[in-house]
Amino acid sequence: MLRRRKDYFEFRLNSEECTTETNMKLQVKIVDQGFVENLRMMFYQFDRIAKQVNLQYQGKEEKQTRETWSVYSAEFTLSKSGIYWFYFALLIEGQKYYVYQNEETLIMHKKTKEYPNECCWKLTIKDSKLKEHPEWTGRTIYQLMPDRFAIGSNGIIPVKGRKIKKWKDRMPDWKPDKDGIYRNEYFYGGNLKGVTEKVPYLKDLGFNTVYMCPIFRSKTYHHYDPEDYFEIDPMLGTWEDYQELTSVLHENGMELIDDMVFNHSSNEHPYFQRASSDKNSPYREFYQFDESGKPITWYGFADMPERNKLSFRVQEEDKKSVKKHLDNGMGAVRFDLGENLPKEYMDSMATLKKDYPELIFINEMWGIATDKYNPQIFDGQADSIMNYPMTDAIMRWVRTGNHEHFRYRFERVYGEYPKEVQDRLMNPLSSHDIPTTITMLVGRGMNENPYTGDAWDIEAPWRYKDTFDTYGFREFEAKYDKLSPEERKRGEKLLKIAIAITYTISGNPSMLMGTENADSGYKDPYCRKPMNWDNPNISMQEFVKSMGEYRKEQKEILAQGEPRLRKCTDSVIGLERYVGKNSIILVVNRTEVTYKIQILEDYEVIFSENSTKDKVGAYGILILKREKK
Repeated sequence: MLRRRKDYFEFRLNSEECTTETNMKLQVKIVDQGFVENLRMMFYQFDRIAKQVNLQYQGKEEKQTRETWSVYSAEFTLSKSGIYWFYFALLIEGQKYYVYQNEETLIMHKKTKEYPNECCWKLTIKDSKLKEHPEWTGRTIYQLMPDRFAIGSNGIIPVKGRKIKKWKDRMPDWKPDKDGIYRNEYFYGGNLKGVTEKVPYLKDLGFNTVYMCPIFRSKTYHHYDPEDYFEIDPMLGTWEDYQELTSVLHENGMELIDDMVFNHSSNEHPYFQRASSDKNSPYREFYQFDESGKPITWYGFADMPERNKLSFRVQEEDKKSVKKHLDNGMGAVRFDLGENLPKEYMDSMATLKKDYPELIFINEMWGIATDKYNPQIFDGQADSIMNYPMTDAIMRWVRTGNHEHFRYRFERVYGEYPKEVQDRLMNPLSSHDIPTTITMLVGRGMNENPYTGDAWDIEAPWRYKDTFDTYGFREFEAKYDKLSPEERKRGEKLLKIAIAITYTISGNPSMLMGTENADSGYKDPYCRKPMNWDNPNISMQEFVKSMGEYRKEQKEILAQGEPRLRKCTDSVIGLERYVGKNSIILVVNRTEVTYKIQILEDYEVIFSENSTKDKVGAYGILILKREKK
């Protein structure tokens, strides 16, 4: 029930768990100050009027204060899911007034604009058909890039013309080629067989889900520029190797998330070759061209032309590609650049769920979903998204103690997203697109201003008016890629804190390969080094295992428990997850000063790092549990 009251105006609105089928009941009472007419409730979605509700006069009511109030009511539904902002508009004696809020206080004012967006109340409406997918909650995800993860017992599969770099040579070839272009077109030779043979290693660390970067045939090691959507890159293996991988995963109770790149393709894709050379080609509609006939490319990369996602033929082709992966054992799809995929495209993709009801779509998304016109998470376009806003909030707090930013992001994500989506969010500690976690926590040059982007937005010193100093930026990354002993010592302590938070907040933690070794590295190509199998970080791996056990043993609460931020200062965060009276509390201390806590008699310690039940030591971690039958 949403209720606000002032001495001259009050309203009541049933607003708990509202869906597109909820019959909303609204009542408004106004103290008699003259003749009232044309009382309306105005709903906006961003700058667009979404709905206007006219209230009907019901009669008079006398309060104990002996004031007379006029009563109005209305019943309505909001058939489109999403975030709505609303306020009231009315005429009193012919004068127009608006009723809205200012710091949770009702005010009535003569406004000149019809959209007081900074002062609206907010209402969340989710699709009534939004599914819970409990099989995709309580998961612990490991992200890997096949070429950089492991070489199988079958050895490197050679492909003519490809440069193979020695596995132990982990420093990227960061300088440009002779023509001045930064291509990074070299391989290490990892393959699907290597992934399969490392499944026991991943399971031992506590992971039950593998998120694998693209495996499409491509000229690059990362395969984010597909040349064929139905064939696996020959250097990675065959469909038989893929089937073996998914079979071994399933035998170990694990699932596979595949990365699908449908926003763009390689400029060497045969369809693009035909479309760009012949305006009358039947494949012309597969791509986007400007008025002059020049191909539109993703982010200006000439070798990545944008595909036409509104084309029915493109949609059907892409569904066939997804279906092939599903029929060979894939469990879920992560859509690269998923936030750019239009609703028509995602709705078309959703028809696959008729035959694969447990299939979920995880969309790449960098900002807060509810800041977008098409947030995708309220009507099932995206069942989950990558929770980069909380990644940034965690990194900033652990690194600098920015508690206001953490609280803001926490309240936005876990206050505005549907509960079903919260529980299956992909929460990356880092990914192939941003620096490694330990580098974000102690590396040089991180962005510490929360008003100018994310922590990993570090290119500003090399960005000029018309150019970008790629060489200077990469030279900086190479110079500081290796952490000093002091940075590493402190970084590993902070990394454990970041892992504990990510493993506790609502959603599924996602760890990039090498994080368990506290690998350092700035942005691509430095965050994409091959796995360091020869020099494992045993201490960090043991910590990751303990957190994996924590996820497994406390799955009932961590999978679907409600989130609550109990304490958030520049030194300490107290985070709770609860189901009924059963509760888990995580307390972490990012400083060298011991923090005392109030003894919680009915809680027991289930994990501690430099902490006891009544205090959290320097860089300490304390996890408490209360269980009531």
